[in-house]
Amino acid sequence: MTTDFLPGTDGPWQSSRAKTLCRRGPRYVTGADLVRIARTLALEPWHFTQTAPAAADDPTGVVLDNARRRVTLRVANAAHGCVFHIRTLQGTGRCGLGDLAPASCRMFPALPGKGATRTGGEAVEEVRGGTGPRLDEEQLAEAERQWAADRDHWFELIARWNALAEKAETPPNVEDFQRYLLEAQASREAGMPWPEDVVA
Repeated sequence: MTTDFLPGTDGPWQSSRAKTLCRRGPRYVTGADLVRIARTLALEPWHFTQTAPAAADDPTGVVLDNARRRVTLRVANAAHGCVFHIRTLQGTGRCGLGDLAPASCRMFPALPGKGATRTGGEAVEEVRGGTGPRLDEEQLAEAERQWAADRDHWFELIARWNALAEKAETPPNVEDFQRYLLEAQASREAGMPWPEDVVA
């Protein structure tokens, strides 16, 4: 539920989140995050994602167009920031995804992969995630473990895609990659082999 007035300590937290995270969109998004959002909203991922150039050594760099382009996939941004950030007439805002938000958003202000540290580097004393209850140390540790597993799968998925894309006769595009992502995530959840390892 979105409210114009955020009482107590939640108001400053939401304001800080909007300024530091929601304005530029989540930095640490995984394939599992994108698939979860797509399934729940009944949208293909290309309706709410965008690409950005990737460095040659970036493990999230997706090869497209017969290796002529290398991009990262992100949640799309609009003029006000993340496309899922809801702004009210009073200027307050919050994540429209709630518990569907990428893990890095739910863990804010902790940085995934950095342990319990705030975006400025100092230790996290109290972390609030999503629109739900505060995350205690155990909940933050569990969120970190899940994010790390999703990240490792994301890295492997991209590496496998890149190997396939380099051999493709027809240059694949970003929608082709996202279709592969949906299929690979479904295989992961079902405990099945990677899509390209299934022999007809």
